[in-house]
Amino acid sequence: MWLLYLRFDDQGAVKTYHVRTGSKSDVEHLLSLAEQHGLSPTARLVEYAAFIVSGTIKLKPMMVPNFHFYLHDDFIHRWQAVDM
Repeated sequence: MWLLYLRFDDQGAVKTYHVRTGSKSDVEHLLSLAEQHGLSPTARLVEYAAFIVSGTIKLKPMMVPNFHFYLHDDFIHRWQAVDM
């Protein structure tokens, strides 16, 4: 399992996303999408990191402002909705 961290600048607003995905090729695909735009058409990728994860990831973090966590398919669907 992989965890991808993406940070976007959306006209001065910081948008941070964490996406759980299954493989390095999934990470590469998500990065290619993120380099085009974020989950809004004006969001531009400014930072990213990918981590190999072993064990269990809690799906909802506690007490973290501006934190968005997505499973791979959910992030893709949201990205495609913006791309249309």
